[in-house]
Amino acid sequence: MISIRSTADMTMALNSLLDPDLRRLLIERRDQLLGYDGYDLGELAHIIVAQNGDGLAAIEAEAGVPIATNLVTGDQLGQPDFEPCFEYVERHGGWLEAVLVLDDSGFGIVLLVPDRIDTDPALLGMLRRHR
Repeated sequence: MISIRSTADMTMALNSLLDPDLRRLLIERRDQLLGYDGYDLGELAHIIVAQNGDGLAAIEAEAGVPIATNLVTGDQLGQPDFEPCFEYVERHGGWLEAVLVLDDSGFGIVLLVPDRIDTDPALLGMLRRHR
């Protein structure tokens, strides 16, 4: 898992990434977020990039938010009426992006998940169903 909590973290991540789709997406999000003058990236978003072997529980622990639980209704992934609290889920090449805004300041979690067979099936299924 790659956890990006600051502009410095983003620079380190971009210097180490080989996947062109992911690299392009991270650069685009960095540039959008840094358009807000006077803020460090970490004041606006926590970007989490799931990697092979990262399960839903580990992603939730890193995010500090139960993303497989609807924060309003309490419904959980697997229950018939479950709807995640994501603002949106969107495909970018081989990646799925899910954004969860956590408070009125606009701070949010940006979750980037590879749409591959070796990705945690619960995580991948949740994002694919709610895109």
